[in-house]
Amino acid sequence: MIIRVDATGEIRIDEPDVFTDFHVETSAGFSTDDLAATMGEGTRADGEHLWIAETAVRHWLSGRTDQAWGEGFSGMFDFARSRGWTDEAGTHLRAHVERPD
Repeated sequence: MIIRVDATGEIRIDEPDVFTDFHVETSAGFSTDDLAATMGEGTRADGEHLWIAETAVRHWLSGRTDQAWGEGFSGMFDFARSRGWTDEAGTHLRAHVERPD
């Protein structure tokens, strides 16, 4: 799952059914703090990573998913939790930020 943020701040999720990859990609000159503010939905910056709320991902994909997707996403979240890639509250996933050329 790739969360793309373009220069206008539009958020698009590509490959939503790929539960083995979770990152944010932007070609804009956003810092992680700028990305967190642009993405909203409780997103927080942490160095070169973002903490993204589970509810935000579900909101961004509203109307584009089904029960099987929900189960896959929950499984991904559970795996991330087992690896320490969620916050202490267990509500946000850690995502690295990629800035392709």
